[in-house]
Amino acid sequence: MTALQILHNRFKDRGIISGFALAVPDRNEYAELVEQAKALGIRPVLFPAERVLEKPVSLQQQRWGLEDDSGNDTLIGAALALAQEQTGWKTLVLVPLPNLLVEAAEIYGSLELYRREAFDACFAEERVSGGGWAIFSDELLIGLMRSHEDLMWARGGMAWALRKPLYPFKIGAWHCPRVRARLNVDLRLNSERMQSVYAATGSAEFVSSSFSYEKWLAESGWEAVYCDYGPQTIKLEPTNECSGSCFNCPHNSMQRAVTRMPPATFNRLVGEYSDGDDVRWVISGMGEPLLYSDLTDLLRRLGNFQVSLHTSLQKLPENSDFPWSTLDHLRISTDALAREGFDLVRPGCNWENIEKFLAFARERKKAMPDKFPEVGITMLRHSQTEHQQLAFLRYWKQVTSPVFRENFFRWPLDLPPEPVQWYQILGEAEYGRPGSRTSKVDFTPVKRRPCRHALLAATVLSDGSVTICPFDFEGRHAYGHLNDQSLHDIWNSPAAKEFRKRHLQLQIADVQPCAECRDWYHPL
Repeated sequence: MTALQILHNRFKDRGIISGFALAVPDRNEYAELVEQAKALGIRPVLFPAERVLEKPVSLQQQRWGLEDDSGNDTLIGAALALAQEQTGWKTLVLVPLPNLLVEAAEIYGSLELYRREAFDACFAEERVSGGGWAIFSDELLIGLMRSHEDLMWARGGMAWALRKPLYPFKIGAWHCPRVRARLNVDLRLNSERMQSVYAATGSAEFVSSSFSYEKWLAESGWEAVYCDYGPQTIKLEPTNECSGSCFNCPHNSMQRAVTRMPPATFNRLVGEYSDGDDVRWVISGMGEPLLYSDLTDLLRRLGNFQVSLHTSLQKLPENSDFPWSTLDHLRISTDALAREGFDLVRPGCNWENIEKFLAFARERKKAMPDKFPEVGITMLRHSQTEHQQLAFLRYWKQVTSPVFRENFFRWPLDLPPEPVQWYQILGEAEYGRPGSRTSKVDFTPVKRRPCRHALLAATVLSDGSVTICPFDFEGRHAYGHLNDQSLHDIWNSPAAKEFRKRHLQLQIADVQPCAECRDWYHPL
């Protein structure tokens, strides 16, 4: 079945439904979907695509790697208002087409809450993306369309207005956290990965009104299929050359030879992936990426993917045509607010380069907001920076306006962005040396859960080794080597699959080097 057929099948035999409508842009590419809707007795509602105001790249959730189905990136309020106008319905339940984990019983439960509390709108909360829905009253849609038509035609504008809120709307939340996915990932049908997952876990119950979100998460085995599809993050170390001697960094004690990745190696690696893959690339590792002489060519090869660059700016790009537009994120490690503290904890690094770059970034971001990365400043929390934590947070809070705290929206959309978009305090890693942390704060959660590094990430070292973990800085626990294997073959090797299986089963005590690891909680 198609996604439309599956969702229609879930609800067609349930009571109190006045009818079904499908809101789609009036483009030829949707003609087949419209005919499919008509065959099912679903009313097509076509809205003019040219009227939709798309958000700038810098405001899109995909740019930040934090996609969800709250409507911040997808909902066009005017399309819903048009559906209400054509149908005359008093209550509209919005189920996005990619959300195949929506279950009928829970929607009916939320409708009871919505009516009992006389909400203007109600949202499903605490569900993975792909399992949510929303309920709207006709009065809310009509009122917003009359008073803020411009916002209603802006993608994500209605979702932002309801959360702001512009008016004292009565907004409800349907909480249903009985079973949470252990992997916080996007389960909407919007990638080849999820096509593979749904194809492998489909059943007669999946396409029926008896489908259970809770049961599917717990019993379908989707996690193994999702992880075996391929790495979702590739951490690429172009070089392990570094001129710094930063506090608690193991670089000075590293036994691995200092190398630079041959261009032929990364060309073969990048060639394994296409635009349709949901893989993101992090250029980082045990070296300074900007010291890599072929970095410009590498970034241009990655121009169609989501890319983050982690740097301490030991060197500034010399060529004026450096491909900033290929980057989504640029994370700058400072570990200080001023030069005095910086020189203490990051000897060998360059404070002047950071000041020069931020001045450059201010002008470039203002001139070309969508062709310049989102810049973030980070501080590592350890014994040498404990006393600076609050000052760091106070300062950057005053000079940045993180777009994700405004629900990935800024109105009007053409307001100039800040030169620095986010700031973050990072937890100290032990790098395989238990007891080496110096921070007063232990970020490690009490309860162990499957490690995202082990399940969804591949770390490629500068010598071509593919290791199981970004904290394996010596490459002692490598799956394989890109000199004689593709990353696809390495990821699907029996040893790699068994390693992920053990993690999913939480058999951590039997898995080395993970048994004593306390760095598994770090984000990808």
